Amino acid sequence: MDGNGRVQSAHPKGRCAELKIRMIYLAAGSGKRFGQNKLLWEIGGKPMYRYGLDALEQVLVAKPNTCLTVVSGQERIREDVLARKEKWGERICLTVPADSEKGISYSIQAGLGSGRADYYLFLVADQPGIRAETILRLLEEVVLAGCDGGFVEWEGESGNPAVFSAKFLPALWALEGDRGGKRLLLDRENICKVQAGSRQELWDIDEKKDVAEMGSVACPPGRAEGSGR
Repeated sequence: MDGNGRVQSAHPKGRCAELKIRMIYLAAGSGKRFGQNKLLWEIGGKPMYRYGLDALEQVLVAKPNTCLTVVSGQERIREDVLARKEKWGERICLTVPADSEKGISYSIQAGLGSGRADYYLFLVADQPGIRAETILRLLEEVVLAGCDGGFVEWEGESGNPAVFSAKFLPALWALEGDRGGKRLLLDRENICKVQAGSRQELWDIDEKKDVAEMGSVACPPGRAEGSGR
């Protein structure tokens, strides 16, 4: 155990780069409470879904042992992913979930079905404040410490993204309805918690008023990061 009560890494630092990490971007929903397709709603000059997708693409650049699965049935998002796939090849894939309207568990399992990995990171597409730097810190701390999983938090409030080692696969496949997987990490030992860079990173957008409350702190106009598409 280390000084924080976590199990010390069973993976030498040199091996960490060999562990396969599959990032799964959950972009299937449109948001009933929002009143229209929220993932295509523009914030700071680009659609909401692009912020998380661009951040994950930056992680692909920084970590060669990562791959990305985008779970979405939306035509515009599919076209975007296929365009990025021309650059990344097999490191990016797209899967269209069946019955995603029945709950997030269907999207989670659609992503899991896209390929095996040592660790799985899940990020939702309505969280435009998330930064690639935070995702990278989460992955590095979880993997280097040999943790079973981890998530981002702000002042004790848990949020996304969340990371699961392969030992969680049976529990993730057993999820039903609209129950996400993060609850599987709560109150468990050997779980890494990483502080977000700001509270805005953890904000998810459910209604239009959430966009106004979020303001331009996380997604300032004219400073869209990422691929530049």
